Amino acid sequence: MIKDKNILIFRFSAMGDVALAAAAMKEVVHQNPNNTYWIVTRPKFSIFFKNIPFVKLLAVDLEKEFMGAKGILKLYRKVASVNPDIIIDLHENLRTRILKLFFSIKKTPFLVFDKGRTEKKSLVKNKSFKQLKHTTERYLDVFKRANIITETEISTDVYPILDFKKKNGLEVFENKKLIGIAPFAQHINKMWPLGKYKELSVKIQNEFPGYELIFFGGGKKEFELIESFTTNNSKWHNVIGKFDLETELSLIANLSVMVCGDSSNMHFAALSGIPVVSIWGSTHHFAGFGPLFQNPENIVEINKKELECRPCSVYGNKPCARGDLACLEHISSDMVLSKLKTILF
Repeated sequence: MIKDKNILIFRFSAMGDVALAAAAMKEVVHQNPNNTYWIVTRPKFSIFFKNIPFVKLLAVDLEKEFMGAKGILKLYRKVASVNPDIIIDLHENLRTRILKLFFSIKKTPFLVFDKGRTEKKSLVKNKSFKQLKHTTERYLDVFKRANIITETEISTDVYPILDFKKKNGLEVFENKKLIGIAPFAQHINKMWPLGKYKELSVKIQNEFPGYELIFFGGGKKEFELIESFTTNNSKWHNVIGKFDLETELSLIANLSVMVCGDSSNMHFAALSGIPVVSIWGSTHHFAGFGPLFQNPENIVEINKKELECRPCSVYGNKPCARGDLACLEHISSDMVLSKLKTILF
């Protein structure tokens, strides 16, 4: 394995993908602590890499300082200033492809991870329905090709990746048994209806009266949606917008279980070693974005034999061909509750 090198790594977004990149980086350092690893990511995602030794951060604001053509040139100058010996692209988009051209002038080795587009297309086209490599394994593949590591599986020695201590403001939850509820996702085709989450919450309260519910999300609209039915319940807590990301991750790390869809909160809980009950609609965990370290029995979905159109999308960003989102609507609150019972009883 190569040693004593400056390794430059790109992963700008999305939030869940960056968290998975952090898990991969902890494994990389675990296998080979003999290099300096420079992570180029957005400022708000820097927290994911905070506790990983031998990792240094280059936080870049792509919406302001490094926006547009001039911004890419400025970004190149900034990242080139660390004199990288090898560059690892864990993002592979237009911006990193342009950066690759710049670095080719210096003949700096530039390796790109394989997104598996062909395999994923076959999955959603129902040509080949099988488990694909997890995204973290795809990340690690490129480090193996670069002769930085030798194995492409994440060791149980390196999690939880989000190992944070309690932060100020969480004292109210001290010594309480907590269940996380994260109803939202980037695309509606990945979101189990909010009314079903409310129905589930009532059943949880009746079935597990010793627990309190914490509702996660982001933004004013999501806050208002949750506030509309949690305000008058002292055991239901809407924490949307109340904490910074680090504090919220600390709260997630102290849950008994997280109930969520295919979303960044699913990854946060899984990477914190918290049991996750994940609800899947138009997307499928076979595409490589399933929750790490989790029992597959805790996945809630409509079986493909019952609904052949699943999955219809890798990322959940395509409209439902049926027009009824049966993949989500056909999942009952009792189906989810039964998974919780196996974890909490």
